[in-house]
Amino acid sequence: MNRWTDIFKFRSGETKLKADPRLRWFGKLPTYADYYSSPADEEWVTEFNDWLLKGYEVYHHRQHEGGHKGKRVPLPVTNCAIRLPKSHVTVLASIQDYGGDMRGRPFPLTFYVGVPSAQWPGPIAGSSWGAMSVLARLSSLRHEVMRFSRAPGRFESVFGDREVDVEQVMVEGKDDGWLDGARRVSLTTWFDGLKAGLSTENLGVWLGLVGKWGETIAALESESFEPTFCFPLAAGLPMDMQVAAWLRWLEPLMELERRSLSLMVTEEREGGGGRLLVIARDLVQEDFLLLTPLYRSLAYLDDLTAVKPKESAGGGSNGPVDAADAVPDLPETLADFVVQRMRAS
Repeated sequence: MNRWTDIFKFRSGETKLKADPRLRWFGKLPTYADYYSSPADEEWVTEFNDWLLKGYEVYHHRQHEGGHKGKRVPLPVTNCAIRLPKSHVTVLASIQDYGGDMRGRPFPLTFYVGVPSAQWPGPIAGSSWGAMSVLARLSSLRHEVMRFSRAPGRFESVFGDREVDVEQVMVEGKDDGWLDGARRVSLTTWFDGLKAGLSTENLGVWLGLVGKWGETIAALESESFEPTFCFPLAAGLPMDMQVAAWLRWLEPLMELERRSLSLMVTEEREGGGGRLLVIARDLVQEDFLLLTPLYRSLAYLDDLTAVKPKESAGGGSNGPVDAADAVPDLPETLADFVVQRMRAS
């Protein structure tokens, strides 16, 4: 089966799925004792809401199992492009944690739109740009949510009857505009924003680790290889540029264009960095944990930040390398780092 020619689904055997730009929402705010929810008038909407509900239930259960009852930690701000396995729609969503409802029951609030997955294969670096623009638009609604919370009324009257331009997600061709920004960011500046969450503060050693990790990915690439990757993102630099850079770094190692990838981009609160999660398989309920503080508890996660030099205590689950394998010739910019990976492949 060719995944992308067969992935189109038909409603009532006749009508192809179409992009759905209508703004939808689902979740809780402290201004109401129940869910704020737009109509679940499509199958993909029901599937996505169900993933959120059951995923959060998994998270809540794991928190209690870990003895964290009463010690609530807000979820990071998350933007994601989630491929729904049943309806074959990609949901572009911004997930924000405002605490829960007025009865103290926690649950995030999500704004989202949908596009047919078959119309957005990949994603790769050049096609991630449009999706990140849509996600930025959805994320910016938090300012209106805060105004709504100060003077609550009918949610529909504030956020209803809106559309988000999703056509830019499905534009054919590749947009490498992100490279202009990457050429202006020195690699040391980028690394300085990452290293607080890494196993080494030596840039050369870390580049050696990244190189070895990439070689392992390339060696495992096959039809049966369905990994979940975690890449670090630096605070203070554009997230869309960094997402595109990591995808471009990954492109020579895996056939991204043939895959149905889901992406999650999280940003820690109070100016912290973030992470890019790349899910190269069908989504499952447990994947909700990837956008929570419990993401490292997932045994199937290949986390670049967890890779350690051999001299570090405990080694690394993804194959530690010796510090002697440090990269001697350091790239100057973030763009050079990506180009170096492509040439090496």
